[in-house]
Amino acid sequence: MDARVMSLGLALLGVVFWAPASAAPTPTEDKAAIQAEIWSKEQMIYAGRGRGDLRPYVENTSRNYVSWPPTVKAPMNYDQLAAVTVPKGATHEHIDMTFMDFALSGDTAVIYYRNHMTRRADGAPADLTYDVTHTWTREDGVWRVVGGMARLEPSPAAP
Repeated sequence: MDARVMSLGLALLGVVFWAPASAAPTPTEDKAAIQAEIWSKEQMIYAGRGRGDLRPYVENTSRNYVSWPPTVKAPMNYDQLAAVTVPKGATHEHIDMTFMDFALSGDTAVIYYRNHMTRRADGAPADLTYDVTHTWTREDGVWRVVGGMARLEPSPAAP
């Protein structure tokens, strides 16, 4: 067989085997590690809230942020979040967090969790459960909240 034909055949064979591999996504990072990093940030945000400190939330939030907390009538943006002040002494909030699920696609992640508030920031007892979703984006290598929504879980129906 001619050397040129053999070279061409080997090149075509390489393309046949290379093309499917290059079309398949190649995981560059471990999804579990990203999930753990984001879940840790979520827990840090709520620990800050419990101390009356929203800085961990603001510092982990994208300037492109829009979110809809259950306590406001319309979505709020980054500037509105950064302007939120916590009354002095409002450091008694207690929330138990339960991880629910996680999705990852490129530099976008969505985390789902449930919060059970047993004490409000002012120290008043509470028994409120919220379903929460935060969307995270990786900006310059740092994961930041870019959006979210929370809803108060409906009370169970009376028997």
